[in-house]
Amino acid sequence: MAGMVLRATHNRQIFLVFFTKILACLVILLLLPKPIGAQDAGKPVLPEGHPRIGLVLSGGGARGAAHVGVIAVLEEMKIPIACIAGTSMGAIVGGLYAAGLSAAEMEQIVTSLEWNQAFRDKPLPRDLTFRRKQDAADYLIDFDLGIKDGRLTIPKGLLQGQSLNLILKSILLHTEEISEFDDLPVPFRAVATNIENGEAVILKSGELASAIRASMSIPGVFAPVELDGYVLVDGGVANNLPVDVVRQMDADVVIAVDIGTALSDRKKLVSSVGITSQLITIMIQRNTAERIRMLAPGRDILIQPDLGNITTGDFTRAGEAVAIGRKKAESMKQALAHLSVSEQQYAAYLVSQGKAKQPPPRIDFVELDNRTSLPDAVIASQIDLKPGETLDMAKLKRNIDRIYGIDMFERVDFRVKKKDKASGIVIEPMEKSWGPNYLRFGIGLEDNFKGSSTYALTAQFTKTGINRLAGEWRIETSIGDRPRIFTEFYQPVDDSLSYFLAANAEYYVRSIYDYNEGGDVTSQYRVNATRVGLDAGRQFGNWGEFRVGVRREHGGIKVRIGNHTGDSDPYDRGSVFASFAYSRLDNYVFPLSGTDASVVWENNLKALGSDIDMQALGVHWMTALTWKKVTLIPSLDIRTTLDNDDLPVQDTFPLGGFLNLSGYAADELYGRHTGLARLMVYREMFSAGLGFLNTPLYLGASVEAGNVWNRREDIRTESLIWAGSVFVGTRTFLGPIYLAYGQAQRDHSSLYLFLGQRF
Repeated sequence: MAGMVLRATHNRQIFLVFFTKILACLVILLLLPKPIGAQDAGKPVLPEGHPRIGLVLSGGGARGAAHVGVIAVLEEMKIPIACIAGTSMGAIVGGLYAAGLSAAEMEQIVTSLEWNQAFRDKPLPRDLTFRRKQDAADYLIDFDLGIKDGRLTIPKGLLQGQSLNLILKSILLHTEEISEFDDLPVPFRAVATNIENGEAVILKSGELASAIRASMSIPGVFAPVELDGYVLVDGGVANNLPVDVVRQMDADVVIAVDIGTALSDRKKLVSSVGITSQLITIMIQRNTAERIRMLAPGRDILIQPDLGNITTGDFTRAGEAVAIGRKKAESMKQALAHLSVSEQQYAAYLVSQGKAKQPPPRIDFVELDNRTSLPDAVIASQIDLKPGETLDMAKLKRNIDRIYGIDMFERVDFRVKKKDKASGIVIEPMEKSWGPNYLRFGIGLEDNFKGSSTYALTAQFTKTGINRLAGEWRIETSIGDRPRIFTEFYQPVDDSLSYFLAANAEYYVRSIYDYNEGGDVTSQYRVNATRVGLDAGRQFGNWGEFRVGVRREHGGIKVRIGNHTGDSDPYDRGSVFASFAYSRLDNYVFPLSGTDASVVWENNLKALGSDIDMQALGVHWMTALTWKKVTLIPSLDIRTTLDNDDLPVQDTFPLGGFLNLSGYAADELYGRHTGLARLMVYREMFSAGLGFLNTPLYLGASVEAGNVWNRREDIRTESLIWAGSVFVGTRTFLGPIYLAYGQAQRDHSSLYLFLGQRF
């Protein structure tokens, strides 16, 4: 019995010892720092007794790159940040840092990013559907007015933020599942302005990229962002240095970085844009000064990098701004030193704060959230993401660019969606709010300062989305040297928008001139004609188009200057035609890369009502090759009749003008056969303008060789006319503009002012 009691007592002692050890282990585990996965989300581990440091980053456009330099110094000094608030560019830098990116990673982003492309919505022409490429080439005023409910409408901003939104979402993809900004590695707030009442809106939840995008929506430049029932614009208008916001986040010490823009002097206030910008800067400076007064002397720290003449739009100087921010922070190390922690403490902070690099998610499904007038099948035909693949952001962007290239959308967005244990991509197109009917305009002018000038003003009305397969009706009008009115009904016949039918009608007037050796006009022919046609064809992706069709034309030609003035002589043409066009140019103003080519064959047949049997062929080719800032463009243009050299004047082809035998007047030469070979070279000299809307100035020259011939046997290399030009040119809102001097053989020279399309 006693042995049993002893054993029982011994068992209880063993149990008590075992229980005590377990309890001690639990206490130790509770007291130890938590592993990364077990940390309280959004609460970086700070050294005990160390003040909570709130980082405040102001707005200021490109000047905000200085924030990155400041943060780099804070990292090197091992200063732990407990919370962040930012406005505009400060929201971008602050949001990226809060999401776990280091200063080095942010510097690489801001200095390598193609900011000019980030601040342009329009896809490059090579990414547009082929039909939209033709619009981009013909109508270089890159702005479309809408007609909605019988009223003219315009976009809410020059930019809709498509490119910038995609860039931000690509960088912040790992935060897609975070809806509360307190759950970021460092708690974060973005500041925007409610455009309805001018009050600040503090964004602390939702999609991080959208919040950042709202905070930097410069009024008039970027379209406002609608979030949580608010219409939001740039936060700088209401609170450019949100010191009060980090105070509300329980910051004990504030480090505020102010990179605000200086006021312009009187000499620069010479335009409405400059004066408006000055007024906005005054408003921002005043609310910034109010927030600076909130800083506690001796406790809080204000860092104001001296950014000199770096403007809000100088994104090409981002690297310079980073260095200036670093230099200023380094000069304040003594004031910042008491906020540093030990190596071990900072390592623990980084472990709790850092965001482990996540591999791209596997795509188990692809969905389309379509709230537009286009059917799902039309949009889905542009998507080639396959379930089962790892998400490739470059491929996703190409898909979104193809959809956006349909040019009926204000924005095409995406989001990552979780469904049970599966991950997928949801693509969200949003139709233009100022459509679905659009007006576009174009202008062209050529003057050789010798009394010979040509001009054209054009307008295009397009009614889109007529039916489920995106049918369009279009009217184009032109006044000037070649008056014209054209209408077409264009109907895709499959969901991919590849195959199409088109019925069109056109009335045009053009003049044909004969010149003597002195360059004076000796004859003028006036052609009036009406043409109808029916086409069928196929678009190949966004790079090519093949068309076939029939045409019927009736017109008259009258001699208005010369020895044979009198009644108009009527003529008829009936033909079949085929054409193939290819285009991968990066732009149609000053192309830097890509190729543009076309072949057109037309056969006039008496069986179709033509007065004559005649075949004509046109061939065009050009390519752009760029090394650094120097671009070479070789090109070739040939137009010829294949089986008849004895043709009426209306069936001849023109040559002459700037870059088309420079030195001659526009269309000074006419013949049944024309050929022109040209080599252009130009170099970007510098950019001027408003930062990310900078306009490059180009200096260039051309060498040209060509001629016109009325008989095939006259075509010989000895008969080529050599010509050349030198020019300066730039982009404008109305298209490219050139001032050029041209010189050709046979004592032809001209000074040109040219506005409009040249390629």
